[in-house]
Amino acid sequence: MEHTKHLWRVLFILLLVAVAVVVGRHFVIPPSFGLQGFYRYDSLAEYAAKPVMHGGSASCAACHQDIAQQREQGKHQTVSCEVCHAPLALHAKEGAKTADMPLNRSVGLCAYCHQALKARPATMPQIDLREHLTKLEVITAKDDIPEGACVTCHDVHNPAMEQESPPEGNVSDANAVPATQ
Repeated sequence: MEHTKHLWRVLFILLLVAVAVVVGRHFVIPPSFGLQGFYRYDSLAEYAAKPVMHGGSASCAACHQDIAQQREQGKHQTVSCEVCHAPLALHAKEGAKTADMPLNRSVGLCAYCHQALKARPATMPQIDLREHLTKLEVITAKDDIPEGACVTCHDVHNPAMEQESPPEGNVSDANAVPATQ
């Protein structure tokens, strides 16, 4: 029996740990956890009380009909305005303009969706920016890509090529954004 007292000590410590976990769990886990699933149910009311930030493209179209119509005819018709711009709440509240809408004409914004990546579906227009701009002779192979390079040829709301005839070499460019809709 003398050799088993170590086992009894371990069992006693394990029992104390189990009791501490059960009691501690009562104080740590909120009462609404698990009422409607594996989450804290009270968090729904907290999120619902936050101010609405996004309004969707229909909210933008109320004041910007011309741009909305242009966007609806282009390839960006399924992209919400707030993907490229900021949330509506930073520009307008209750139907009145409160500030200018931030404009981001950077190459990085366009590349966010159109940079050539193997993981993207083949139907998504993808482009190797450096190769595309080099073929169009906008830059040389060793130059940095200038900010705003995309918007010099493409309209942001309807990104088909604005030029009447694309520069030579661009027609067969498989990585370029298609010039027709």
